[in-house]
Amino acid sequence: MNRSPRILAALGAVAAAALALTACTGGGRSSADVSYWGAFYSPDTEKAFQEIFVDGFNDAGDASVKMEVKELTTIAKLTDTAVAAGQAPDVVYAGGPSPASDFAGAGRTIALDDYATEYGWEQKLLPWAYELSKVDGKLTSVPTGYGSMVLYYNKAVFAENGWTAPTTLAEFEKVAAAAADKGLVPLGGGNAGYQGMTEWLLTAVLNAAVGPDRIHDVLTGEASFTDTDFVAAIDLLKGWIDKGWLAGGAESYFTTDDTANVTGLANGTTAMYMSGTWAFNSLSQVFEDPDDWAWAPLPSFSDAVPPGVYPLAIGTALSVNAESKNPDAAASFIDYLVGDADRALEYTARTGENPPPLAITADQFPAEVDSRTVDLYTAIPETTNVGYATWTFFPPKTDAYLIAEFDKVVTGDVSSAEYLDGLQKTFQAEFDAGSTLTPFTPAGRE
Repeated sequence: MNRSPRILAALGAVAAAALALTACTGGGRSSADVSYWGAFYSPDTEKAFQEIFVDGFNDAGDASVKMEVKELTTIAKLTDTAVAAGQAPDVVYAGGPSPASDFAGAGRTIALDDYATEYGWEQKLLPWAYELSKVDGKLTSVPTGYGSMVLYYNKAVFAENGWTAPTTLAEFEKVAAAAADKGLVPLGGGNAGYQGMTEWLLTAVLNAAVGPDRIHDVLTGEASFTDTDFVAAIDLLKGWIDKGWLAGGAESYFTTDDTANVTGLANGTTAMYMSGTWAFNSLSQVFEDPDDWAWAPLPSFSDAVPPGVYPLAIGTALSVNAESKNPDAAASFIDYLVGDADRALEYTARTGENPPPLAITADQFPAEVDSRTVDLYTAIPETTNVGYATWTFFPPKTDAYLIAEFDKVVTGDVSSAEYLDGLQKTFQAEFDAGSTLTPFTPAGRE
């Protein structure tokens, strides 16, 4: 998601973790205000956040959180501007570890290792998320929500046509071809209104067609984006565009937004859509029958990748402003957001928002949580087939190139190989500068 929200959801909003920010001072809890910017998918989501986290924190101690609500689609850019001007809130929002690492590298946020020890964050957070939040070996941000990319479909449309959720490339293309014959858009896509939607698609395809092992090797300098399997993956995607399978073709790619894709699923004009798990809440609101949408793990798009890969993604990472006068209270508020699984799951139950990357078991979810959410957050910890979301694991300039330059692939102005050559050069510069993040090691290679 680069300096813009990663999680645009249906109806023109973003449905990710409640983009939170804050801070305070003193030792432990002091009588000080924590400045906080929040942005929310709906008034109900804002109300739940206010009651569970803001009011709860204020009632629990001496520090007081003051929340200022921003637009969900612009909060990342507003934060960027505020950080650069030295006017950011006490707790600094970023759309994932990658942009958060930029703030840390520029000295705009502080190391949180002492707070991590105080609050036990290393023991509470999933190991991959904790390690990814470090810069130069020091914890500099805390993830407050995580999810993955999945394949969405309309259960009624699939049942009517005798289709089942595809698990292989052949099955996927069979459904896509049949959908096209019926006048449906086989696969939702596009980047109107938010260019970052492109990387949702690229995250899904690269993980499903190239696989986590190979992506890990590139991120650690042992392979290259220019290798033939990456070229084949982008060629595959370009082929879907040229056939009109993706977003209806190249022209409509630039005029289709997330709202249109989700609405298309709901009204039966779009067969499938690969998007993030942040959409769970919005899908239930858009579908006339909230039970009629379904998700499935991503299919395999090559023989080298087992079906059902889950690219891991952090949508919100919070840091403490280096200029905060109240860093202790700021860290305390961050802990209030992520440090208690029951509190976090209460928020998920009320809003459908993704929970923090905590070690959570199915029996911990409140009964009100949608079973599809429970299924997802039960499946991810139980599988070893997990991959890498670009906005979470790619360094900032590489991620920015990935998004912006793909438009030229869509229009045919550059080839897949040329696009990936530029991507590799951008990544190599960041890798050589030591500004890349540390990806977890794929299962079986420890």
